[in-house]
Amino acid sequence: MMKQFGFFLMFCWLALPARAQLTRLDTLPRQGAWATLEIVNGDSTFLMSLAPARIVSKRQFKDMEEQKLFRRYVWAAKRVYPYALQAVALYEDMEEETDGMNRRQRKRHIKHEHKELKEDMTDRMKNLSKTEGKVLVKMIERELNMPFYEVIRTTRGTATAAYWNTMGKIWGYDLKEGYRHGADPLLDEVFIDYDFGNPLR
Repeated sequence: MMKQFGFFLMFCWLALPARAQLTRLDTLPRQGAWATLEIVNGDSTFLMSLAPARIVSKRQFKDMEEQKLFRRYVWAAKRVYPYALQAVALYEDMEEETDGMNRRQRKRHIKHEHKELKEDMTDRMKNLSKTEGKVLVKMIERELNMPFYEVIRTTRGTATAAYWNTMGKIWGYDLKEGYRHGADPLLDEVFIDYDFGNPLR
C-alpha cells in the first residue's frame, strides 16, 4: 500500500504542467520529516515525507548458533532501546547543564543527579541479562561516539571508571574498547533499526 502511495505521489509530481502557476506552503521540518501543500492553478496537492523504511531479503545464517545470537540481539535491542535513549539524553543534558561550571560545581551537580538516577533505575537495570547489558552499552557508545569508559570517566571520575572497567572484564566487557562498526556484524545489522530520533542517519 505504501509503495503504491509513493508511486502515486511521484506520478502527481511528474504530471504537473511545466508552466503552471505554483504556490508552495512548507511546514517546518521535524526530525527529518516535512510536509508541503502545493497549489497549482487552484488545485491543491498535499505532499509529505515518509519515515525511512528498510527492505531486506531474508537473512541467511551460517549456522544455528549465529541465528540464535541474532535473535538474542534483536530481543535485547527492543528491550534496552528506551534505556539507551534515556541514557544518551541524560548525558547530553548533563554536559549542557554543567558547561561553564568549575570542577567542584560539576562534581556536586553530577553527584546529586546520579543519586536520583540510581534510585530510579537500579531495580530495572539489575534485571537485564548479559546480552541485554552488552547491547545497551554498545548502543550508548555508538550514539555518543565514545567508549563507555569515557562516559563514566567524564561524569564520575577516573577511579570510578577504572573500577567499572575491571568489573566489566569479569562479565566479558572491555569498557575502553568502545563501539567499532564491523567488530560484530550481527549487532551492526540490528542497530540499523535504531536511529535515536535521527531518521536520516
